[in-house]
This record gives sequence, structure tokens and C-alpha cells, in this order.
Amino acid sequence: MVICTPSTTAVRRPPPDTSDPDLFVCPFVILQDTREQAPWTFTEIVFERRLWVIRRDVTTLLTGDYTIAGCEDRLVIERKSAADLVGSVTVGNARFRREHERMQVVVESGGFACVIVEGSLSAICDELDQDTGRRVTSESIMGAVASWPRRYGVHWLFAGDRRRAELLAFRVMLKWWRDLGR
Repeated sequence: MVICTPSTTAVRRPPPDTSDPDLFVCPFVILQDTREQAPWTFTEIVFERRLWVIRRDVTTLLTGDYTIAGCEDRLVIERKSAADLVGSVTVGNARFRREHERMQVVVESGGFACVIVEGSLSAICDELDQDTGRRVTSESIMGAVASWPRRYGVHWLFAGDRRRAELLAFRVMLKWWRDLGR
């Protein structure tokens, strides 16, 4: 891979280190909501040449599906499968709006809230466009994607698939933890 530095000189990146990763205990505990129906396990996560051992507790959260213990009122992650997102924007619209209103309070108080989708926006829209028997269209999903984050300040992150969504959620939590200076 070639990387351009500010002087535009090409530099070759060394090959990745394929040695066994170091075992590392995550410095925080992930909290998972008791109502989460298809929970992420946060296992076999290798990041920064470390195999992370992650503690996870199940508890009832006021909003969202995941957070860090002690940061419940400042960090909210809502997990959505692709099908669940479509249902939440359409049939479950009122409930999803209330969830966003609770997440908006977190954001307005200086916290962070996001929806992590186990799918890509293009795949969701393609599937809706191909299914002519559905009342929901890709336009309605695109409209929600364009307006809800702006309205509520809640980020929507499309991860592509379930595993990448889980890894992204971990990275969001780790970044949050490190930004706290812990």
C-alpha cells in the first residue's frame, strides 16, 4: 500500500504483524439491556494487536441496548438489524421516536448516542425496491436517514453486517472511554 505524506513522497507501509495478539482485559464493563433480543457477545475482538477480554453485564437500561457501566446517562448505543430498522421507521415509528427523544436528552447534555445498523443502506434500499408488495419504500427509509440524525442529534451508523456492527460498537465505546481520559 502506498501512502502519500504531506510532501507527496511515496512511503511503503510495512506488512502487518501476524504474530499472536497479546491478551488484554478491557478496562470497562459493557452493559447490555435485558430486552435485547439478539445480543452481541463481544468475543474474539482483536484490536491494536490485542485479544480483548470484555466483561459484559445484563441489566435494564433506560434507553438503548448497550453502554459502559457508569456512563449510562452519557453513552447510548441502539442496535438494529436491517429488518428491525425498516420496522422501526415504519410500523414502530412512535416507539422509535420516543427512543430518539430519550437519546436526544443524552446528546444535549454532552453525551453521545447512536444507532448501529447491521446492514448497509444500499442493501436495505435495494431489497425494498425489489419487493413491490411492500408499502414501505426505499424513499421513506432514505428520508428517515436524512432527517432523524439532524432532528435528534443521534448518529446512524451502517456497519454492513452483524460482526462489523459489533466491532464498531466496541470501537465507539472504547473511543468514548479513552476520551474520558480513563
